Amino acid sequence: MLLLIASLLSSHAFAIDLNRLQGDARKEYLSPQSKHEICVIPKKWQWGSYKNGDLEKENTLCGYDFYVNMGICPKYNSTNPAILLLEPSAKYDKRAIDASSCDVDAMGVKNEAKFKQSISCSYTPSILAYYHVSRLLGGAGRVPVAVIRSMDRDIHLQLTRKANKRLAGSKSEIAKTWAQYAKAHESPRDYPQLFDQTQEQVYGALVDNIKKEEYYSDVNGRGSYSSRYQRFLKQKAFLKVSSSKSAREIAGSREFSKISQDVTQMKDVGDMVLMDTLLNQQDRIGNVHYKFYWYVANGNKIDRIKSDAKIVGGKPSIPKSELEQMRGKNAAHIKEMILKDNDCGVSKENMMRKISALEKVRHFSFQTYRRFMAFERLLSAPESQSYFMNELLFSNENYRSLTQNAAKAREVLLSRCRAGSLKFDVDLENYLPGAPQPSTSCEI
Repeated sequence: MLLLIASLLSSHAFAIDLNRLQGDARKEYLSPQSKHEICVIPKKWQWGSYKNGDLEKENTLCGYDFYVNMGICPKYNSTNPAILLLEPSAKYDKRAIDASSCDVDAMGVKNEAKFKQSISCSYTPSILAYYHVSRLLGGAGRVPVAVIRSMDRDIHLQLTRKANKRLAGSKSEIAKTWAQYAKAHESPRDYPQLFDQTQEQVYGALVDNIKKEEYYSDVNGRGSYSSRYQRFLKQKAFLKVSSSKSAREIAGSREFSKISQDVTQMKDVGDMVLMDTLLNQQDRIGNVHYKFYWYVANGNKIDRIKSDAKIVGGKPSIPKSELEQMRGKNAAHIKEMILKDNDCGVSKENMMRKISALEKVRHFSFQTYRRFMAFERLLSAPESQSYFMNELLFSNENYRSLTQNAAKAREVLLSRCRAGSLKFDVDLENYLPGAPQPSTSCEI
């Protein structure tokens, strides 16, 4: 319990002033108690690679009204508390969802987003930073969109009581943290990472909820929680990126359709290791997922097409219609990594640095390398610190940690590149038929 309280108080000495948060866009909602809740879309990193879908999702998230168009329920599973935003259905309208015991699976309603705060391992700046760092690295990890949101403290207290009533008697971790949240509500002034400076609102990150994802056992492996990172280093996925063989040798082919999965997985793992190294991720392994896609070689570009394949009996079951559609095409059916659980970072223990994961990586995306090197150089600029603190809610300590991690990562990648032990051979575009050999340089 003492560790939990210390975690809550460690990074921000003063509660946040919600009025100062403006971002790229700001929307206000009126709670039943006439409290002005906010949703803020943080400004974009100037050189980030944001897609139209990101911008649409940001606006969708800030279009969710807790009291009008979405049902709200406390989360009962996993470890960290959150408020689920549930889409009303013909069977369960908003009023029915809110009045229910919140058995989401039984109701069969869609969970569209999660409202998370800085409690237990969860940390709001981590959720926000992963989204934007992903985009400044070119979309690494396919991290879901997140925005800043607040909620009337009285409404949140009602949901906290509902969670504690449902979990009464449970010894689960989430039961303990919901109980701690109830205590925080009794003295909000002591919890500046949960409540704003008026102590009238809870604030945190509202993050898009990825659906129909699969557990990426190739990366996570299976076993005890305590040995998860040591297990990760022994998984085939990591052994590939730490191998002295070339990507073509690892895949055993030069054909686009046969090399695509290995190359994509190797890039994804390298990107994940870098991001987790930068952002002090403590709880990644066991929280890596994927979705199925088709990659089709189309001239000098790759077409991505969603797949409705499912895992049946431990193997992918691909719809016959998709196989027919891909007949005769230079296509590959692959797993795309998704890093959807990113709340336990920034102010936490850096597990990737602890196991020296980046030092072991021998295959890396040149596009990620190029973007990271440019980003690292910019971190010394005052405007960069201002961006992370004002838009992503970093503390001075958080930003200092980021700059130190980035400097270490630059040192590792640059030294391995100069020594010839870092291969830039996991950008799939370079394997398209007729693609020219890319020019790469350590000094960029």
